Amino acid sequence: MNTEKQYKAKNGYLYRWIVVGACFICCTSYGTFYTFGIFFKPIQEEFQWSYALTSSLQSIQVFVYVLSSLALGWATDRFGPRVPLLIGALCLGCGYVLCSKVQTLQDFYLYYSLTSIGSGISWALPLSTVQRWFDDGHRRGMALGITLSGIGMGTFAWAPTMSYVIQNHGWRKGYVVMGSISIAVLLLAALFMAAPRRSNAPIDLAENKGPHEGDSLVQWADSIEIGIALRTPQLWLICLIQALFNMGLFLIFVHVVPYAIQIGIDGIAAGKAMGLIGGFSVIGRIFTPTFIEKRLSAKWELGLLLCALGAAASVLYLNLVHTYWMLYLFVIIYGFFYGSWIPTVVALIGTYYGTRSLGAVLGVTQIGLIGGVLGPMLGGFVYDRLGHYPVAFSICAIAFACAGTISFLMNRPN
Repeated sequence: MNTEKQYKAKNGYLYRWIVVGACFICCTSYGTFYTFGIFFKPIQEEFQWSYALTSSLQSIQVFVYVLSSLALGWATDRFGPRVPLLIGALCLGCGYVLCSKVQTLQDFYLYYSLTSIGSGISWALPLSTVQRWFDDGHRRGMALGITLSGIGMGTFAWAPTMSYVIQNHGWRKGYVVMGSISIAVLLLAALFMAAPRRSNAPIDLAENKGPHEGDSLVQWADSIEIGIALRTPQLWLICLIQALFNMGLFLIFVHVVPYAIQIGIDGIAAGKAMGLIGGFSVIGRIFTPTFIEKRLSAKWELGLLLCALGAAASVLYLNLVHTYWMLYLFVIIYGFFYGSWIPTVVALIGTYYGTRSLGAVLGVTQIGLIGGVLGPMLGGFVYDRLGHYPVAFSICAIAFACAGTISFLMNRPN
């Protein structure tokens, strides 16, 4: 039996695609983040809060999620993915169910924080697990694209579902439905979640050993531990580009539905449009990393530049939207490029740092979600002061363009 066959037999060549399916389900829970725009107007009207104060609920959720990603990413490296997934599923589902009982702003902060603790399973855990199963480099881009398409499918499914439930049964019932379904599907994913059965030898810094002839770059990068990764400037540049991109991303997802309603588009139609952003992002998540891997020689930096510029152009176009068909054209373009960004940046991280401490590294890069904390509040602040959104959307476009430019100028760590 040759080396490739031994590898496949030992690590479950076919089973790793089952793991991809379980990780796909984990990523669908990320789509619940993007439903807040659906809940935004009913909550704001019931409690009579300002747009900025209502937006702070999403900001709190994102802030706690950053800490959760760090913790669950480390736990995945240390204990494997199944136990952290079970804990996260319970926190996420119970947190949303409890949101149906809130009476004060403090209640919302507490229960949204609980959901965020659970939401940590939607990023570092599935993405590090998939890259460990595909660390031979074969079809890694495709596997990441399929896994991350779960975010798009989650958005595509959750947004119209929550629009329907809220319109017919109220926003409190919407949280009960979202929490209950989340627990059920994530517990199902936990049944099939597993880590590959192999270990990594630590890097010997004392002897300054590098990769031996015949070793792949992925195998050598596999030895990089989190302490070494933290000392590379590229990791902090990745946090920066993520902060810039997430600032625009979360501003759009929180405020695109209120904006659509403001320009005269029906609330249900606006909710469906946001769901379609997730649907079209699936195309970008699967097509783009595969295209970059095969046609651009895995030049992930160039791929990030193209994704960011496409997202920036679509957001500038959003300022011109005033009809249904123009909104849906925005949805198609923006959904594709936003969806393309995420697997591309994850592939870049895996290429730079390997898989030994990938869960922790991916958790660290979630520091970039500080942009997701600032973005929704920035959009609310601009609207409260000016009464419209074009300035906020223009700031989004600038942030996207800056993220892409910095990405293009990056180089692999030594």
